[in-house]
Amino acid sequence: MRGAALRSRRAGVGAVVLAAVAALAVIAPSAVAAPRVQEPAVPAPAGWTYTGGDEFDGPALDTDRWNAYDSVGAFGNGTRHPSAISQGDGLLTITARPRQDGGTSGGMALGEGQLYGRWEFRARTDPGRGYSSAILLWPDSEKFPEDGELDMMEVPSDKRTAATAFVHYGADNRIVGTSRDGDFTQWHTFAMEWQPDRITWFVDGRKAWETTDRAVIPTTPMHLCIQLDQGPAVNWMPAPDASTPDEVRLQVDWARQYRTS
Repeated sequence: MRGAALRSRRAGVGAVVLAAVAALAVIAPSAVAAPRVQEPAVPAPAGWTYTGGDEFDGPALDTDRWNAYDSVGAFGNGTRHPSAISQGDGLLTITARPRQDGGTSGGMALGEGQLYGRWEFRARTDPGRGYSSAILLWPDSEKFPEDGELDMMEVPSDKRTAATAFVHYGADNRIVGTSRDGDFTQWHTFAMEWQPDRITWFVDGRKAWETTDRAVIPTTPMHLCIQLDQGPAVNWMPAPDASTPDEVRLQVDWARQYRTS
């Protein structure tokens, strides 16, 4: 498990967060409309009402719905460019290139968040040392770690042999969570239910972990982020090296969010 002071997720550490927020402000549309709510073809899970997300069926990323990062990378490593994000054949792809400009990758955030709900997605990651896929909920307030963070899928191992879920909480960035072994170069579905009295993590439709400790549960709105993060990060992942492929991809088939009915 990671140390308590590794990063602020959106862009790196300390002042890097301010740079990322400023960058997002520059690339955001001048008049930001609420994300369009287009119901997916599949029915909502029992007890839940669809509130947003993306099936990634269009020819390009919907920038009315998503903000693509243009900033220093995670943990202060490399950079994030909107050009790393592509869409086609019903898939979102974020492509990291370790030998381009000190390492480039990408990330994106979905509009405004909501307080409590269910988030689910289907994803896979190419193997490659020095990169970790990260699909998470980040506080709308941008106050990390005070307002928490919910990591719904992080896969830092070179060969993608384990997926992790974490809850960050408290001003000193304490962490609770778990991991699940498997081959995460293959497609898997993930879900997280965040309620006032519990947080539950699911992998391939099965409950994999839960906490009912109210002291760790965030209490402010959060929004969905999809990222491919570059190392090194102490006690978490190394830097890319000669073994890292020229391209490492995170692919997402769909992402959906719900409120209780």
